[in-house]
Amino acid sequence: MSLEILSKTKIDLLGDAAQFSIFAIRVWSSATYQKIPIEKALGGVFEDFCGLKVLDTFDECMSLMAVAALREVSIACCPSNEYVVGDEAAVLNCFRELERHNTHSAIDKMDGIILSALKPTFCTTAEPFVEQLNNSGLFFGSPNTLSLV
Repeated sequence: MSLEILSKTKIDLLGDAAQFSIFAIRVWSSATYQKIPIEKALGGVFEDFCGLKVLDTFDECMSLMAVAALREVSIACCPSNEYVVGDEAAVLNCFRELERHNTHSAIDKMDGIILSALKPTFCTTAEPFVEQLNNSGLFFGSPNTLSLV
C-alpha cells in the first residue's frame, strides 16, 4: 500500500514503524496537551520498541512541528482511533521518505504544515527517529499478510 494515500486508511494495514509512529504522535499530542511529562507517557513504549534514547529526538521533532506549524495540525485525539487522519498522513509520508533516504521528498511532504525554513530542520530531527525504528526492525512499508482463499 502506498503511503501517498493514507487518510482514512486503517492503521493496522500499515507497516510496524508507521503504526508505532501514529501511536507515539497521538500519545505525545495528548500528553503535551495534558502537561504530562513525555517520559512518563511514552518512556516505557519507546524502551520496549526502539530504545529510550530516541525519545528525546522524537520529542524534539514533535515540538518543532508544534512551534513551527503554519496552522493547527490535525492529529487524532485518541490512540485507539483505528484510522490515519488529517496531518498524520503527511508526517508518515515524510518519515517514509526519510527511510528511503529521499530527504528532498521528505521535506516536500511537510508543505503547508510547518514553516518552509524549518522543514529541513524537522527532517534532520526526524531522521534519527526513523533510523532507530529501522535498526529495531520496524519499517514503514506495509506488513506482509497472508490470507486463505
